[in-house]
Amino acid sequence: MRRRTILFGAAGALLAAATGTALARRPGTSPPRGPAASWAPSQQPVVGISGDRYAAAVTAAHQLGLTVWIESDLVKRWLAGPDSFRGAVATVAKLAAQPGVAGIKIADELGYHDRLDSAQQVQRFLDAAAEALHAAAPGKRLLVDLLVPELGCLPGRPAPPGGAAACAGQARAQYPQLTADAVDGYLRSRRIDVVDLSSGLQAPATYRGWGVDQDTAQRTAWAEAKRRGWDGLATLQARKALAHPGAYTGSDAGPSLTTFVDIPRQQGAAAVDVWTWRQQYQGETYRLLDPGLRSNALWEGLLQRRAAGARLFTHLSPSSLETDLQTDLAMLAKVFTDVFLAAGTG
Repeated sequence: MRRRTILFGAAGALLAAATGTALARRPGTSPPRGPAASWAPSQQPVVGISGDRYAAAVTAAHQLGLTVWIESDLVKRWLAGPDSFRGAVATVAKLAAQPGVAGIKIADELGYHDRLDSAQQVQRFLDAAAEALHAAAPGKRLLVDLLVPELGCLPGRPAPPGGAAACAGQARAQYPQLTADAVDGYLRSRRIDVVDLSSGLQAPATYRGWGVDQDTAQRTAWAEAKRRGWDGLATLQARKALAHPGAYTGSDAGPSLTTFVDIPRQQGAAAVDVWTWRQQYQGETYRLLDPGLRSNALWEGLLQRRAAGARLFTHLSPSSLETDLQTDLAMLAKVFTDVFLAAGTG
């Protein structure tokens, strides 16, 4: 899975939008068209089957009372061609058939630097994934991450500052496949059951220049999502990267947790996805606890929210553990109700 952008949202703050600076797209040629929507079982061997570490992780998480979601980057496999896609679907379906699995996450930041560069291509992927998984894993809910950059640009305000208007225009031009209007279409197609939504918030300094604060911008973003009726078309959840390299350096995690956990929940988010339990990124290990499963201010804040009834998700791969599978999952279950478990599909 790709790393969520730390601190100011997965859109990388979009600070350039206020100045008119172009945002960089991933270099490369136009992406190949993915396989047709029709699906048939792969003849390739299935990986991630019962008896391996991925299946063992599902079993262990279920035994601890966690709700399990299988996580796979099916976009990459779809773009790689029919055999790759079918092989991944077969692997995911095998894992999803185990007890305790509620659904399948099929895309990480769908349409954001994943080579799906048009709304039409995103919809073709959703059609193909839904058809394949409804056949291979009936009854499992399908979940995607969605970053909608223009939500961080104070949408719907009666008199938005000039910088916010420029921000929205820049976001729509840069990511036409991730405009709010495009998301309307994806959700109305009823291919997605659950959305983990990132509101693409700007840096606090940008909002100060616009005469508001980040918490106001977060409320505005979620109000726009609700105004568009997204919460009636799918289960709407929030998502945020709060993991850190090394030891947690903040003495008070309250402001971040207020902005990215409390406000979305107050605005109707059914849950909050917190990236991530433990993952290597750019030569460092990002985690929520401190090394050695030691607590910190962030963890204590998450514990408080769990005790207050928050439904919280995180991500775990059995290939990246702090101690061992049972110990890590037992600690994880103190805060989190749900866990995304890697499928081992690459």
